[in-house]
Amino acid sequence: MKLNLNLILLFAMVALIGSGCGRQDSLEVDGDVENIASVYKRAIKVNPNNDVAHNGLGIHYGERGMLNEAADEFKKAIEINPNNPQYYDNLGVVYGNMGKIDMAIEQHKQALKLNPTEVNAYYNLGICYKDIGDIDKAMEAWEKAREMAPENYLYSYNLGVCFFEKEDYQKAEQCFREVMALNPDAEILRISKKHLEQIEMLKKIE
Repeated sequence: MKLNLNLILLFAMVALIGSGCGRQDSLEVDGDVENIASVYKRAIKVNPNNDVAHNGLGIHYGERGMLNEAADEFKKAIEINPNNPQYYDNLGVVYGNMGKIDMAIEQHKQALKLNPTEVNAYYNLGICYKDIGDIDKAMEAWEKAREMAPENYLYSYNLGVCFFEKEDYQKAEQCFREVMALNPDAEILRISKKHLEQIEMLKKIE
């Protein structure tokens, strides 16, 4: 017996990382979203080669579903500063949301080439591989992410889902219990509990 589980795919909120954009955080808290864009646009007007501002504006666009505009800003940031792995990772996130998975994988790999410890790039690379049905490569990427940031419950959660799909219920249970121990948000906690209940049910059937 095999039950279908939904994988939590978190792109923008987890993966679109700013580089030195402290202003963005304070504006987001205030909810002044229009002012965020104007701050970045003014910075770019003053200095068109401000890669941080282009990246920040790309994040702003990406989180609002303006994917073409976001991609353009990340490309500009990369053109100005091709050595920042976060820009490639962010562009990969946008490509992933566009359904351009091969292009997304290429960007995440470039981010990891520049910085092999870019944990978000491993996470997003795993998302891409899962999207194209390559569960083994997805799990490999998430295992690396978990090794580098074991406190992030999303990695254990996604691994748990994959183990469940592979019908390795013992390892799936271990992953979901790791999630429970990491104090996840309420929704992940609820889903993880449900998964554990399903595993217990399968144990009784077997």
